[in-house]
Amino acid sequence: MNDNKKILEEINRFRKLSNLQESSVNEDLIDDIKDLGSKAVDYLKGTDLVKKIKSIDLDGDKKDEETSIIKKLKDLFKGPDSEKELKDLELDNISEKGQKLLDNKIFQEKLEEISNAINIDEKYIIKLMNHESGLDPKIKNSIGCVGLIQFCPSGGGTKTINGKSYSLEDLRNDLSAQMDAIKDFWVKGYENGKIKEPEDLYIYNFFPIAAGKSDDFVLKSRDLSAKTVADANPVFNRVLGKEKGTPLTVGDLKNYYQTTGMV
Repeated sequence: MNDNKKILEEINRFRKLSNLQESSVNEDLIDDIKDLGSKAVDYLKGTDLVKKIKSIDLDGDKKDEETSIIKKLKDLFKGPDSEKELKDLELDNISEKGQKLLDNKIFQEKLEEISNAINIDEKYIIKLMNHESGLDPKIKNSIGCVGLIQFCPSGGGTKTINGKSYSLEDLRNDLSAQMDAIKDFWVKGYENGKIKEPEDLYIYNFFPIAAGKSDDFVLKSRDLSAKTVADANPVFNRVLGKEKGTPLTVGDLKNYYQTTGMV
């Protein structure tokens, strides 16, 4: 029997386990699934079996052994179910490179960490990253901003986040480190009460001092005039039908995110 035929037969066997019983959750089940290989694991992600595994509540009534086994199964199938991945995340225009990132295990694990840390659903984080970088962790723009959320240099080729200096080139080439830096950046905003909703996250990521401000707050700083900010980010006024260079407000950003379907 060739490997592909064996895999298909085993997948069909697991598909029949739609009413998973607690007694079926054991180390042998984990070993059986792992033996099928990653291809089979991917096929199984959307089955009733895996949905049942993910729905099991790890409450205090279960024995430590049971909890450990269920955790292992949940980890085995971590991430969005393959057959509904894009639908549930409500994402459009995902490039081939972007889809590869969504399928990356390191990205999935770090994304879950970030989502839990700032209490924002993963789909909104992905929408932001897709908007900023097309989900390309190695992208670099003309002024030196890099990565999934476009970290811009604080000075030279480094970015300072919460007092810690990061090499932008190192972040470009290390997905795990880049995701950790993103988490550090956003968690500070969350802990300061500036990130409560997806639109808050988008505003904080784009212009941190504007997060949490009233809708009429104009985007500017001591070093940047309102016109400079608007001229450097023409997409907002263009989408909102305003003249180029029109000062941007927090309300404008919210309208933009609603108009483009990001929230």
